Amino acid sequence: MQSNTRNWLAAILVLCATGWANAQATVYTATPTGPYPTKVDFTAPCGAGPCQNYVLSAPPSGSFTTASPLAGSLTNTDITPLITSFNFSDGINPYSSTDPAVRMVQILATTDPSGAIVGASFFVERWLTGSLPHAVNDRFSGILMFGLAASALHNVPCITTGVAPSGAADTCIGGLTDASSSAAGPVTLAWSTAAAPAAIPTLSEWGLAIVAGLMALASFAALRRKSL
Repeated sequence: MQSNTRNWLAAILVLCATGWANAQATVYTATPTGPYPTKVDFTAPCGAGPCQNYVLSAPPSGSFTTASPLAGSLTNTDITPLITSFNFSDGINPYSSTDPAVRMVQILATTDPSGAIVGASFFVERWLTGSLPHAVNDRFSGILMFGLAASALHNVPCITTGVAPSGAADTCIGGLTDASSSAAGPVTLAWSTAAAPAAIPTLSEWGLAIVAGLMALASFAALRRKSL
């Protein structure tokens, strides 16, 4: 009986380990293949907002993480619900999923049969002025990607606020540059894929209950053998 119990315990642990492996978090990193090719500076003096010009040598880059790898052969598929965290930069502004001023507007991905990203429609923005709830004429910055070409906008006045395609509320869904705005791009980005650093796995409550029960059964079997 003790041998059978050990076998069941081993099987449970193997199943748990398999579940952890299948749910391996995956990091998708966008790396620029060169500098910004062009830029448009704001017109001095700065008329509104935090005016700043892009530097050609600091193109956009960053990464996002999903709880498990993206499926293969996706075509322009909305993956925003799958993203657990992200960090990007456009050379002026940071865009982090932990920043309350940042909105992930939408990320659509196209993947090859292995699940590698070969194209994306990407838009993430950051409020620069105003407060909740944001309003028309509050200013924002953003990174926009179509296919593999990425551009950036800074200090743009918002003309329409609302709910983003991703479901994020309090988002600017329409803007129009003015003399205080700046822009740069487009630059080609290359996507790479890697497994996220492995976290120490923890069993679910059901898993803990099962293992605890099996261990108790093994102990009971051992005591019974001694008493016979």
